[in-house]
Amino acid sequence: MTNRGLILVGLLAISILPSLLVGAVAASTTEVSLVDVKNQKRFGIGLSAGGPLSVLGTEVDVNLSEYASISAGIGTGLDYSTMMIKTRFYLPGKWVSPYLGGGFARWWTAGTRQTKLGPSVLVNRFLPSDYNYADGFNVWMFYPTAGVQFMHPLGIAFFAEVEYLFRLISFSNGTYAGIGMHWYF
Repeated sequence: MTNRGLILVGLLAISILPSLLVGAVAASTTEVSLVDVKNQKRFGIGLSAGGPLSVLGTEVDVNLSEYASISAGIGTGLDYSTMMIKTRFYLPGKWVSPYLGGGFARWWTAGTRQTKLGPSVLVNRFLPSDYNYADGFNVWMFYPTAGVQFMHPLGIAFFAEVEYLFRLISFSNGTYAGIGMHWYF
């Protein structure tokens, strides 16, 4: 399957899962809180689109407590590779939690024949305008992030976040956003 096919499958999964969860009922009849779910379901795997993994990526997330988590992931910008590590600090609500966090990311390639790359933050902010992509690139970034996470009692979580990416050394910067979902077990 091509990278574009994987992206379509990932985006389809992210768009279908919320509608499946709307009618889902928790297995227990007792009242369950978000704090209980985060303490019982510590490990999550999932997909993200946009954000520090560029176009599409897979993530592993660990709830350290009901207030904090750490994530790592690998992804693709279609013509280059990506990876990231981040931490998030939550303000738990009933099922929706706003959060602040930060992380490090790397976008790189040994070279590509493409003449146009995305996202625009890479081309317009991090690489020179006359850059030859065939030479490859290696962009290391750190970023603060702000977002919101919805977590269902079954362990499915959806998030949306915005990042302000800073390239290491040069401190060139730009905003980017991402969405994703995790399944916690």
